[in-house]
Amino acid sequence: MDKISVVIPVYYNADVLSETHATLSSVLGGHSAKFDYEIIFVDDGSKDESYRVMQEIAARDPKVKLVKLSKNHGAYVAILSGMNFATGDAVVFLAADLQDPPELIPQMYDEWVLGNKRDLVLCVRQSRSDPFLSKLFSAAFYKIFRALVLPEYPKTGFDLCMINKQQAKILVDMDEKNSHLTVQIIWLGFGRRFLNYHRRERKHGKSRWSFFKRLKLAFDTFFGFSARPLRIASFIGMLTWVPAFLLALYVILRKILLDAPLFGIPALIAAIFVTGGLILLSIGIVGEYLWRNFDATRKRPTFIVEETKNI
Repeated sequence: MDKISVVIPVYYNADVLSETHATLSSVLGGHSAKFDYEIIFVDDGSKDESYRVMQEIAARDPKVKLVKLSKNHGAYVAILSGMNFATGDAVVFLAADLQDPPELIPQMYDEWVLGNKRDLVLCVRQSRSDPFLSKLFSAAFYKIFRALVLPEYPKTGFDLCMINKQQAKILVDMDEKNSHLTVQIIWLGFGRRFLNYHRRERKHGKSRWSFFKRLKLAFDTFFGFSARPLRIASFIGMLTWVPAFLLALYVILRKILLDAPLFGIPALIAAIFVTGGLILLSIGIVGEYLWRNFDATRKRPTFIVEETKNI
């Protein structure tokens, strides 16, 4: 019998963990004739009562495993740490707030079996009950990302998927910092099977997915999977240099042939600001790549596990 490992990153989710566990146990337990399961909660440096609640759940349910990280590493790193301890034939990662319905997991398993247990099973967000700004940011991000980096990435993104244990091991062994887990999953290749779903409205607590965390993820995605930002910076540099050269040539010829006065100070200041801004932009793009290279060469662990339970 196959075993499914459900990895759940936890960050300030104390008020919903009991409901999440009860729902998962009911859904997965109702298909005990088809598959076994384990639930791996990963405490990603929460400062509320999340870990205490997790310990209470693990004390009464041996199918629940706990991983406590030493600090907040981010949801994707927390998922990787949970994958590191997963023993299932298939691995699923699920948000702790139940916005992604656990009822999809049995359907995902059926699709996974139909794909010979090698295809990636991706649950694509057909619609979502998120705030307007979140939906706007996501739509713009995925549109640009598909155009510039990975055209085969689902148009509306995905947060719920099922992969086999060999694929999960590849992701863990990559040991990439400042990366984007779902993009790495698409990068793996393999066949893909899709399920559409509606992402629910958050019922408990508030999202810790801040604007700056979204911005960092966007940077990690573009700079981690494409050299196009560098090429765009080079292209902008060339576009700026050509008119600047022609303008300088025009000014010199007017001065020599017509003894015309040189352009005034405002034009000079504007030119300096434009070229200076483009130079700083290009340096910043190069710096983003250099930082990621430096961070990878330091060989610091991607995550640090403080404590485990039932493992």
